[in-house]
Order: sequence, then structure tokens, then C-alpha cells
Amino acid sequence: MRNPRYGFTTILVLLIAALVPVAGAAEEDLPNVVLITLDTTRADRLGCYGGDGVSTPAIDALAREGVRFDQAQSPAPLTVPAHASLMSGLVPRRHGARDNARYPVGRQVALLPEYFKARGYRTAAFVSSALLDRRAGFNQKFDLYDDTVRIGPGEASNDEERAATQTNEAVLAWLPGTEAPFFLWVHYFDPHLPYVPPDPFAERFEDRPYDGEIAFMDEALGELVNRIRSRFPETLIVVAGDHGESLGEHGEQTHGVFLYQVTQRVPLIFFGPGIPRGRVVSERVGLVDVMPTLLDLTRFELPTDLDGRSLVPLLRGKTKKWKRRAYEMESLFPQSAYDWAPLRGWVLGDLVAIDAPRPELYDLATDPKQQNNLGADHAKAEPLLGEGYARNPVSGIDPKDGIHWLGQIGDARTAVQLGRAADAIEPLKRLLERNPGNVPARLTLASAQLATGDPTAAVASARTALDRNPDDDLIRFSLANALWAESPQRPSARREAREQYEAVLRINPRRAEAYLNYASLLVDAGEVYGARALLARAEESGIDGPDLASRRASVELLLGQRDAAIRYFEHALELDPESETAAEALKELRDPGDF
Repeated sequence: MRNPRYGFTTILVLLIAALVPVAGAAEEDLPNVVLITLDTTRADRLGCYGGDGVSTPAIDALAREGVRFDQAQSPAPLTVPAHASLMSGLVPRRHGARDNARYPVGRQVALLPEYFKARGYRTAAFVSSALLDRRAGFNQKFDLYDDTVRIGPGEASNDEERAATQTNEAVLAWLPGTEAPFFLWVHYFDPHLPYVPPDPFAERFEDRPYDGEIAFMDEALGELVNRIRSRFPETLIVVAGDHGESLGEHGEQTHGVFLYQVTQRVPLIFFGPGIPRGRVVSERVGLVDVMPTLLDLTRFELPTDLDGRSLVPLLRGKTKKWKRRAYEMESLFPQSAYDWAPLRGWVLGDLVAIDAPRPELYDLATDPKQQNNLGADHAKAEPLLGEGYARNPVSGIDPKDGIHWLGQIGDARTAVQLGRAADAIEPLKRLLERNPGNVPARLTLASAQLATGDPTAAVASARTALDRNPDDDLIRFSLANALWAESPQRPSARREAREQYEAVLRINPRRAEAYLNYASLLVDAGEVYGARALLARAEESGIDGPDLASRRASVELLLGQRDAAIRYFEHALELDPESETAAEALKELRDPGDF
């Protein structure tokens, strides 16, 4: 439950910041602030954190010329909760954004741009993933919130992203028209799955594409920082990761389930005016500390109800009076996605405690890889008990026991993609007998049933998943596809499919593939004008990609609008120069002999 005084205290602080300048602070001396967040970036993959397989000269230079925090903790292994803590100074259970997509930041939660705006700062954000689009709630109080995500070739999803270079283009188009002081947030998403770095990084990191994405992101970050500093040299720059990536450790390939240090230790670097050069801070800190630190550095009076605290004493080398504290972390994702037990943990110095059906306790000083569980050693946990940690019994499937099922689900998805969907059905059914609430397994089963020509079974599987989470747009999208496939045998299913596509777009107006499939259904029903209007809605929602452009071109052709079709196919080819479909269509349309 949130502190009942929180809303009033925050409003009071904002009013004071807006109306009463801090003594001795000249508004014209306020520094510009640039916050760069690195999604899914393991600290130990960066050169300045000891990584030896990736060249990260831009980030390393900032660390060398600024202050690097060696042990920074994320409160959650997920994008939205971690960013919400970074921006609010609150742990997830207080700011409310406890999972991706399902829990947006509440409007009553004051975020960094709100404070800066109250002091006259111009505020802008440029994010690189649909996970952080305005539905997540971060857009409040930003003068500009650029969440335009370009859809690439092939199917799109909630992992829609734009490359760091594309995000840079948007930032650099905005920069010349702004004035100091400003608060700028730039978010890079490149190291997130799928790992597909562009050339020359794809070639250099052929066997390590994750590292290739980090190297590509670092180059883009360096370009952006250089361009910003060339115009605004007195700019405070903060680089922070949101969470890491397991890369197979502890049986987890990506992130979101576990609370081990491979996902919870993140990079954190401060650089700019007033920041010492070449300092490395070994004390453990957290992303919740970033918000109060930035407010402190820009001479705000700090709110009193934050979970984080200012790191300015550590930035200035005043470590003797620094009191260590426990940092809280959690993941509800095992529960929301797989119907496993949720996880909650605490980190105090080198001690890590994790509440799970089989509790875990690790001493990072002697066991940095967290291989030796001291969960039964109650004496070892005594220091944490003094920090408010109380071990709570957790019931349900322990994620440690369920993690191997994710490999089985991945194998089933691969079988479906390779045309062997029939091979996936029985293993998925056996898995679901043991873990019936596993939504990804249920949806993969629906896909396999659909691919094997059994849409009725696919509809039943999708409905079962929907019963567990009625607000999940991906589940409704799966159900809509299955209903459409079932409609030749059951005509009323077409109407139900339309209702489900509409529900998907109400929940997530930027799910690109829902527009594409729904448009195909309308064309199939002879409602071509309706399909045109639907695809126009997609464009209005900020979606731009070769698939959408090609589909619009096809609809315009059906309506006899040849010139419009040519324009859309040209746009598709601009977005994807390798598109043979768009190239062939343009060739035919430009040949007068065909018309």
C-alpha cells in the first residue's frame, strides 16, 4: 500500500520548487540534465566494468572522466518497473508499475520531469521500445514524449523497437530548437532480444550478437553525447542500465524471472559539471537513488517520502558517514506470465536474500555467481533482519523448478515456425497438465493447433488463457486469429473475431499486427473502405513500417487508386530496401502496359 501522505507531500514539494527558488541558486546557472538509460545491459559486459569481450569506448570515457558506481542495484528485472523506480525514487510496490504493460505508472506518482518542469526546464523524452510508449505512464509532464517506434519487416509485437541510431536522429532533430536549461531522457533498447546488430557489428560479433548490440549502442551513445556537448558543454549526463540479461545463467536465457545479480546489477555513471573525475564508488547503491541525486545536484529541496536517497556524498568521496542499507527488489512476472510464485528480495552489502518457495541466501563476497544457497543459515541473515527484512512464506511453483519449461516452450515455438507444429502439441499438453496457468505455453499450443488445421481447438486454448488475464492484448490477438480461421466452419466466429480485434486495439492501440490482420479480415468480408480507415488509424497511432505501407498500397489498388498505391509501395521500399514484394509491385505499377 502506498504511503497515504505521499500525494500531499509530493504536491507540496512541487509547489515549493515552482514558487520559492532554493537560496543561493541562480536559475540561469542550472545545468542541463541528460539521462541515458540502457535497456537489458549487463554491467559486466562493459569495458569499464571489467568486460573484456566488447569494446565500449564511449561509455568507458564517461566513466573515466566521471564517477562510476560499481555496485548499482535494479529493483526489478523488467523495463517498466525499473524505469519507474529510477524516475520516481520509489520501489515498485509504492509506485505501482510492478510489471511490463499490465501496471502503468499512476498519475499521482511524481516523476523527474515534473520536478524539472516546475523549475522552468524544458523536458523531452525519446524512447526506443513500445514497452515505454505513453500507455506506460511516463509521458506525464514531458513537453515532448517521442515514442514513435518504427515497425521493421515481418510481424511486430510489444517488443517493437527502433535502433539507437534512429532514436539519435529524432533527438538531434529536436536539439537545435531547444534552449537551456533542459531535461532530456534518451532510452536505448538494442541489447534486448532479438539480438540482431547491424553491420559491421554483426560480422565482428557473429557468435556473440548480444555483445554486438552493446557495441553498436555504445557507438550511437558516443555520437549523441558528442553532439550534445558540442552545443551544451556544461551538461550533466547520467548513464544507467535498467536491468541485465541472464544469457543462460541459472537456466534463464533472458530476464524477468529471477533476481540474481546478472540481471540486478546495472551500470550507473555520472559525468559533467560538479562531478569528480575518475572516481569509482564501491558502496552498493540503487536505481531508486538516481532521482533524489539529480534533484540534489540541481539544487531542489528533496521530498521526504522517497525510498531512494541522494548519492551526492558518495559522488564527493564522503564515504565514512555513508550508512549502508538494504535495497529491495521484486519480480511479479513469474506469477503473471507462468502462474509460478512471485519473487521478492533484498540486498545488503554482499548479502542477497530471495523469498521463494525454497528461500535463497547468498554471500556475494565468497559466491559472486550465486551458486551456493545458504537459505537454511538463519544466523547469516541476521544483518538483513535488522534492516526490516522479514522472511515471508511463499507458495506455488518455485521458478527454480519451472525455468526448464521455458526451454520446452521455446522448442515448441521453433517447431511451429519450422512447419512441425504437430510435434509441439503433445509436449505442450503434458507441460500444461503440470502448469495449467502457464499463459505462454497455452498460447503456443493455440498457435500449434491453428497451424495443424484445428482452429476450434485453438479457440478453446486461447479462451482458457483469456480467462486468466482478460486485459492481455496478446491473448485477445491470438483468440481473434483463431476465431477468424474458424469462421468458414462457424460463420458467427467472424463477428467474434472482429470484436476481439477491436478489443486488442482498445487495450493497445499500437499493436501493429492486429491492424494488419483485422484489415485482411475486412477485405475478405468485402469491406475495403473499412480496411482503409482501419489502416489510417494505425498510422495515426504512430505506427510506421514496410508491412503497413504495403498493406495500405494493396487496399488502395483494390479501390482503384493507382497513384496512392505507388506512393505507399515507394514508402515500403524506403523502410525496407530488401522488400521484393514492394519492388515487384512498383515495377508492375510503373509499366503502362499493365494498365
